[in-house]
Amino acid sequence: MSHPLASFPIAKTGDPDEAQSVLSRELSDLRFDSVRDRDRFQFEMNGVHLGRTMIGFNRFSTQSEVNAGVIENAVIVSLNVGPLAMLDLDGELVGPDRLAIVSPSKRLAVHRSPESGVLVLRAGFEAIEDRFRELTGRELTSPLIFNRSVGFDQATGAQIRRFLAYLVDDAENVDTVLNNRLMRASLDDMLLGAILALPNNQSDLLHGTGEDRAAPGLVRRAEEFLEANSAEPITISDVVAECGCSRRALFNAFRRHRGYTPHQFLQETRLVIARNALRRASPTDT
Repeated sequence: MSHPLASFPIAKTGDPDEAQSVLSRELSDLRFDSVRDRDRFQFEMNGVHLGRTMIGFNRFSTQSEVNAGVIENAVIVSLNVGPLAMLDLDGELVGPDRLAIVSPSKRLAVHRSPESGVLVLRAGFEAIEDRFRELTGRELTSPLIFNRSVGFDQATGAQIRRFLAYLVDDAENVDTVLNNRLMRASLDDMLLGAILALPNNQSDLLHGTGEDRAAPGLVRRAEEFLEANSAEPITISDVVAECGCSRRALFNAFRRHRGYTPHQFLQETRLVIARNALRRASPTDT
């Protein structure tokens, strides 16, 4: 039987210690508290790294108890594929009818039933914060805090489940999707956006008007600063400082929403100013 993302194998082993090492490397530091029927234990993990995000699938052949402790630097979105895998997030049990959202400061323990499979989406928290700044043009004034879960009977939960199922299904068509560098980059951005679409304490800001989404505040603020200071010897470092974002976030936002760089915008602004000055010049001007 072929499992999700079988074309992208990461590990297959009957050694619980090796399985623990693979999961710690790919997802988050964890330990196995118990493994029933160790002689029959089999673990499989498949996955695709898109850049800042990773989509993966893992399967346990026997009942196992996994303790991941407190998650520190990542968000992991998890959903069941097949037999039950029950997640305990800070004492809240998340069953198969919900999408689990494991984020920093949350303590995670997982009960894996025999032959249980789990599909996961993982992203580093710094990348998620950068994407937040790109979309909103604002700095986080308080930590980004996600809900522990969202039901599949809710629009966001159902949409993300369908999106992940589509990506996993399409990933088997390797030549047309995941071997294409531009497609991988686009999917990487989309998955970071999907994570931010999950319920969190900044959802009201993230779900702004259509106009805000088309031209995020970060881009508009940078353009206003560049226009106001186009006659000065400003640098991109000045723009970054003004916008309170990283250099990468600034360039990614311009690339995605404008199709040009901040340098090109400044250059064009200066050319327009020079052109208008020439048109207003009198015959006696040099």
